[in-house]
Amino acid sequence: MGNFGTLYRYEVKKILSRKLVWIVFLVCVSCVALFMLADLTGKYYVDGEVYDTHYHMFKVDQGYRRALSGRALDQQLLEEMAAAYGRIPAGEERYTLTDAYQTYARPYSEIAKLVRLWTQQRDIDALQAWIPDERALYAARVEQLEAEWQTLRLSDAEKDYWREREAQTKTPLVYYYHEGYRKIISSGLNTVGLLSLLLVCICMSGVFTEEHARRTDQLILSSAKGRSVIYWAKLAAGVSVSGICALLLSVLTFGGAFVIYGADGFGTSLRFCAYLWNSSCTMSIGQVCLVAYGILILTAVVVSVLVQVLSEVLRSNIATLSLCVGVIIAGMVGRIPYQYRIPAQIWDWGPVRFLNAEYVFDSRMLSVYGCCFEAWQVVPVLYIMAAVAMAAVGKRVYSHYQVSAR
Repeated sequence: MGNFGTLYRYEVKKILSRKLVWIVFLVCVSCVALFMLADLTGKYYVDGEVYDTHYHMFKVDQGYRRALSGRALDQQLLEEMAAAYGRIPAGEERYTLTDAYQTYARPYSEIAKLVRLWTQQRDIDALQAWIPDERALYAARVEQLEAEWQTLRLSDAEKDYWREREAQTKTPLVYYYHEGYRKIISSGLNTVGLLSLLLVCICMSGVFTEEHARRTDQLILSSAKGRSVIYWAKLAAGVSVSGICALLLSVLTFGGAFVIYGADGFGTSLRFCAYLWNSSCTMSIGQVCLVAYGILILTAVVVSVLVQVLSEVLRSNIATLSLCVGVIIAGMVGRIPYQYRIPAQIWDWGPVRFLNAEYVFDSRMLSVYGCCFEAWQVVPVLYIMAAVAMAAVGKRVYSHYQVSAR
């Protein structure tokens, strides 16, 4: 252990001494900061003239949402919302600019958005024609879920599992202001996840190839610990730096969201999150954020193992980086239709696409001996198993490498 500890600390210092690591990390930090502030900058124009600033619009809506916080989504609240939207003049194309909307309807816009999602209303006319009915609203959401489960090709066991979860949900649901957590889970997870993967690919692709490039591999491999301990020290160093960087970016995201948008609403039901309203997961939005970012950090660690092993196999950081970036781009733009259940599920559970909360809390499950496991439960286990297997393969390649004549 003494040899491993000494080599591990030395390898960590080698990684942190590279300017590229710090430059890429600072670029990622800057991107996270810009992402947090993007929605609050700039102005809103109407017919070429400034109507309002995005920051002021956010503060107004924030006040209205906090005023609704703690209220149950029941018949009374639905009737208040419907009456407020009923004041908007019929036939208005840009109804949000009317005094009636700004004065009466806007305070209930968060509830109206939820009603439109659950009932699949396409326009303001449909919302104004809708008759408030608490039971019908919750039933409409279940109908939407049933239709989605059919599209996703869920098995009967999976459908029964989610129906049981829906039956456990107590209604009426209580709304709480949760803008900070919405920002963290909706777009923050995907942004921070992709930045973390790019950081890992750029910075870890040279951990094993450095000796080959500098032609010091023969000296290292012929040393007492050259083919055993040093491999695990290098791998552990790369994994540690990758995990810590992903953790720091995650902490920055949480901190920025809480400072700007507030930390209210940890226990809010996931049904109120516009991004995941169709999820039957029983966790609160705060718990979902913690689980999702925990998986993000684990993904960064697993990808770090993959990148390092791949760099040893290819013995070229440029080839490794090119291949990894190509896979990331493919994961971002590629999609397999849901009708091909197994290939689509495997693809969406890959490290790139799984950095999207839509797939982390997917309705598609893995059935093992009659037991159904949710995506967020089983995928991390599969990732860990894959990382162990890749590390073992990398060790074999590293141990059997022979320095050729130069």
